[in-house]
Amino acid sequence: MIAACAVSAQAFRFEPISQDFAPSGPGASHVFRVTNTMAERIAVRVSVRPRRIERDGIEVQGPESTEFLVYPRQMLLDPGDARSIRVRWEGTEAPDMEQAFRIIAEQVPVDFGGEQPAQGAGIRLTYRYEGALYVVPPGAAPDLRLDAARILERDDGRVLVVVVSNVGTRRTLLHEARLTLRTSAGEIVLGAEELPGMTGENMLAGSTREFVVPAPAGVATGVLDAELGYTARF
Repeated sequence: MIAACAVSAQAFRFEPISQDFAPSGPGASHVFRVTNTMAERIAVRVSVRPRRIERDGIEVQGPESTEFLVYPRQMLLDPGDARSIRVRWEGTEAPDMEQAFRIIAEQVPVDFGGEQPAQGAGIRLTYRYEGALYVVPPGAAPDLRLDAARILERDDGRVLVVVVSNVGTRRTLLHEARLTLRTSAGEIVLGAEELPGMTGENMLAGSTREFVVPAPAGVATGVLDAELGYTARF
């Protein structure tokens, strides 16, 4: 994920944007790289925050983590300069499940003493990257369970509500999600195109999500006998 406060053809680069960490050993440390592609000197700060995804799909980030050592956390970069950043996991060596974090690289507004544009003559932009970090214990694997599927009547029409939990120890994407509904008239299979907002979604370890998708025609209101299928992707 990359976010910026305004759109521009120029920004700094931060890579990689996603990285798995081992809880111990050589894989507990990785190098990231930030490159100033702007025509001016910039200051960049890097931090790591824990994250979770709520039942409704909203991501919540916690305070800056003390379980990662980030060096350097702040840097000044001249135009064209690049800097390597070492990130090392220093938390428990035996987590009971995969731990999810955001690594955030953001440009810090700094006055380097140069002339500022006259009022109304320009906008000073700052940029922010948000990447994904995961601390993956050995043998971690996803295990998705379909908790409920039901057709509801709402003011805006009929919808299919699907509740899914990941009771496993590793995340997975709901890649190629499919839902088989067993009705008195036979089986109805909903593929990825019939499950917008659900297929491809990230199911973090230990999370529960509620998805609302269009109700298929000809299925009665109420609780459904259903089966979830997907292809695991990390």
